Amino acid sequence: MKIFILTFLLSPFFAFTQINKELEFEIKKYDSLSLIDDHAIIDNFDEFALLKDKVEKSIFSKTNKSDLISLYGQEIPLTFRKLIIQKLFADNDTATVVQLFKATIGRKDIIAQSHTIRNFDPEIGSIIYNGELFERLTMDPKTYESRESALKDELLNFIFASEPLNENLLSNIEYAIPLKKEYYDLIKKLVKEKNFPYLLKYVAKFKKQEDIEFIKSFGDQSFYAIQEFPDEKFILFLEQFIEKFPGDDDFFVYQNYLRTVAEFCSPKAKLLVEKIFNSSNPRRSLLIPPLSRSTYDSKNEVFVDHYCELYYPYIKEAWINDGVLDNYVFENYTKKILNKDDLAKYLYDGFKKIKINEFSTRDIDNEEVELPNLSQTNIKFLKTLNSTMYQEIVNKYILELDFLQHLDFFITFLDDRQAILNAEDAIKLRIDREENSNYLIYVAKTLKQFDYKELFDYTVKALKKIKSKVMQGDHDYSKEQIKIFEKQFDLSL
Repeated sequence: MKIFILTFLLSPFFAFTQINKELEFEIKKYDSLSLIDDHAIIDNFDEFALLKDKVEKSIFSKTNKSDLISLYGQEIPLTFRKLIIQKLFADNDTATVVQLFKATIGRKDIIAQSHTIRNFDPEIGSIIYNGELFERLTMDPKTYESRESALKDELLNFIFASEPLNENLLSNIEYAIPLKKEYYDLIKKLVKEKNFPYLLKYVAKFKKQEDIEFIKSFGDQSFYAIQEFPDEKFILFLEQFIEKFPGDDDFFVYQNYLRTVAEFCSPKAKLLVEKIFNSSNPRRSLLIPPLSRSTYDSKNEVFVDHYCELYYPYIKEAWINDGVLDNYVFENYTKKILNKDDLAKYLYDGFKKIKINEFSTRDIDNEEVELPNLSQTNIKFLKTLNSTMYQEIVNKYILELDFLQHLDFFITFLDDRQAILNAEDAIKLRIDREENSNYLIYVAKTLKQFDYKELFDYTVKALKKIKSKVMQGDHDYSKEQIKIFEKQFDLSL
């Protein structure tokens, strides 16, 4: 198990005090094992699990509760910090966990990065371990929902009273702070005096008219708050941001802005939505998904989309203008206002304009498969076209594939053998344009698998044309793949 040795050698140095060398070694070893999250590099997972379990038991055999409490306050690896808490919870010793939480209230050990409040502060946008621990202490173990309790109030009061205030922790637990006047007064004061916009959302939950100007004073950092309090008085304020976020650097901010706009449904809000769709901002089509308001139907245990009907015309035009086709609006609005011929033209014009490689979409019925701009919903609509329109779009998509190996997904998603046979000329043209031997090999295997013999033979000929160039190049992987392909299919290219 060379990977264990390598990982251990690369593990960071932690300064331990009042701890013997043998225990220090085992803690570092446990940390190294815990940081291996790629099972592909583990030769024998059962052996790996047994080794980790053995190290864990050895650590506990050398320590008692007093030792663990003392170690928790030192600069130990986060993995070991988690193990101590895990042991205390297993022993039903919540009181000690609370004691340790309070003793390390200022720690900001990051366990995951987050973009949720990227426009505030990247560091504060991270998920930290003490936030996770607070959640575990205050969460209902049966429903996994935050519950109100004396312990939650005790912990919150301690957090707010701590100096210096742990802003990262507050950003993690804002959602769980009860809507009480004492917290409202305290948090509004913090937001105002220390300029903490990430807590503005909590203030907005009280929906007080006197807070509107206060919320607006935070500019584009106010969007999360406005989502909680979509008052009509914010409409004019939001208009100024329509053209403000054109670049990639502002992607998350603009996406958050669009989600904010989607919270409104009124004649005034309709004018704002219209201005966004008429703007030159290329990201305006991102407004369409958030215009869906999903609510959970507990009786049927499904999510149900609810739209503001004022926005239907703009969502309908998004198919023609931006290549975004919304299934709910299509079924409940577009199909009802267009006759059969106009509906076919509407779909055809959209398919003809959009490009298959503009963005990726994960298909809900095939969670492990991704194909650019082609979902089961779009395939369903594509197949409603007449045969001439349908085949034209199939050919168009094949020719537009950026990466030829996506032909595998296209064939699978389309699930129409005759359409693929009819697209033979388009497939050959796409093969002729391909200069990557590995892509050609992948496609050849795909065509063989689906029993498209003539197209397989054509791909083999294309490989023959570029073989000499590949074998003279510097890419050993490509050379090896050609040799494997020849051997697998008993060919001599």
